[in-house]
Amino acid sequence: MKNYLNYSIILTLISFLLLVAVQPIEAANIPLLATQKASMLNYLFEIENENLTNIFQAFSVSLLGLGVFGIAFSFVNVGSKRIKQHNEYLESQVKDRTRTLEQKHEQLIAQNEAYKEAIDLINEQKEEIETAQQDLLAKNRDLREAFEEIQSQNELLDHERSKLEQAKRIIQGQNKKLMGIARNLDQQVQDRTKELSVSNNLLVEKNKELDEFIYKSAHDLRGPIARFKGLSQLIQIEYDQNNDISDHLKHLNHSANHMDSMLKRLSNVYEISARPISPQKIDIEMILETVFERLKGEENLDNVSIEVNNTVKDKVQIDPSSLHLILKNLIGNAVRFYDPLKLKKWVKVTIEIIDKQLIVSVKDNGIGIKKEQQENIFDLFYVGSELPKGPGLGLYICKIITKKLNGDITLNYSSKEKETEFKTMIPISI
Repeated sequence: MKNYLNYSIILTLISFLLLVAVQPIEAANIPLLATQKASMLNYLFEIENENLTNIFQAFSVSLLGLGVFGIAFSFVNVGSKRIKQHNEYLESQVKDRTRTLEQKHEQLIAQNEAYKEAIDLINEQKEEIETAQQDLLAKNRDLREAFEEIQSQNELLDHERSKLEQAKRIIQGQNKKLMGIARNLDQQVQDRTKELSVSNNLLVEKNKELDEFIYKSAHDLRGPIARFKGLSQLIQIEYDQNNDISDHLKHLNHSANHMDSMLKRLSNVYEISARPISPQKIDIEMILETVFERLKGEENLDNVSIEVNNTVKDKVQIDPSSLHLILKNLIGNAVRFYDPLKLKKWVKVTIEIIDKQLIVSVKDNGIGIKKEQQENIFDLFYVGSELPKGPGLGLYICKIITKKLNGDITLNYSSKEKETEFKTMIPISI
C-alpha cells in the first residue's frame, strides 16, 4: 500500500509537468516566439499541430486525475485500514470491558445473593434481637425497680451514715476530750509525782536536818546545863561552908544568858524554816541601813573598813526579812572573823542584778577558812574558826533562806590572797 501511494504521487507529478508543458506561454518571454503564442511543447519539440497538443493536454489531465485518484485512494485505503485497526482495537476493548462487566455482574449477583442471605440472617437476628430487647426491657424494668429500691435503701443508709458520722464526730470529740483529760491527768500525776518526789526529798532532807538540829542542839545545850549543875553543886558547897557565892552566881547568870541566847537562835532557825515567803517591792538601800543599824553592837565593827557598792537603784520584788537576814549574817561573819594581824582590814559588799538574779557578794580579808572546813561551812552549828565567836548558825540560816528563795549560795576562798567571798544568787522580778 505504501508503494502504491508512492507510485500515485510520481504519476501525479509527471501528469502535472505534462500539463504545464502543454500550456501556452507568452512569446515575449522567448525570443523565437515573440510574434505568436505557443506552448512549451511546441517550443521544445517544434510541434505545430494543435490537435496533438490538445491530446497531450487531455492525456496529462487524465494522468493527473489518475494520480490524484491514486493518492486519494491510497489515503482512503490507509485511513480505512487505520479505522479498521482502530475498530478492531475498540472491539477488543469492548470485549474485554464486556468480560469485566460480566465478571462484575456475576460478582454483584453473588454479592446480592450474599446480601440476601445476610438480610435473611439479619432479619432472623432482628427477631432474636427484638425478643432479647423485650427481655432486656423487662429486665430493665425489674432493674429500675430494684434501682429505685436500692436508691431508697441508699437514702436510708445515707441518713444512717450521717447519723453515724455525727455520732463518730461526737465520739471523736469526746475521745479528744478524754485524751486531753487523760494527758492532763497523766501530766498532773507526773507533776504531782515530781512534786511528791521533791517534797519527799525535801522531807527527807528536813528530817535529816531536824535530826541533826536536835542532836546538835542537845549537844550544845548539854554544856550550859552541865555548867548549871556544876555551879549549883559548887554554890551548895560554898553555901554550906558559909563562903561567898557571888562569883558563882555571876557565872551561873552568864551560863543562863548564853543558854537563853542559844535558845533564841534555835527559835529563829525554826521560825525561818517555817515562815512563808512574802515578796514585796523594796528599796535595797533601806535594807542596808537597817542591817548596819543592827550591826552597831558588834565589838569589831570599828576595826574593819566596810565598802558597799550597790548598783541596784530601782525597787525589787523580794522578801525583805530574808534579804535582811542574809546581809546581816554575811556581813556580821565577815566583821566578826577579821584578822587583827593585818594592817588593812576590810569588808567589800557588792549588790547587782545579772540576768534577772540579785547577786549579793560579801568579800573580806579576815582569818580565812581552812580547806578541810569549807565542805561543812554551811552545816548547822558548824564553826569554821577555832575562836569561840558564835554558835555556828549564821551561814546555815543563809543557806536555808536562799533555798526557800529558789537561789543558791557559794563560797570562794583564795588561799593566795587570803580572801573569802560568799556569794548568793536569788531570782527576782523588778
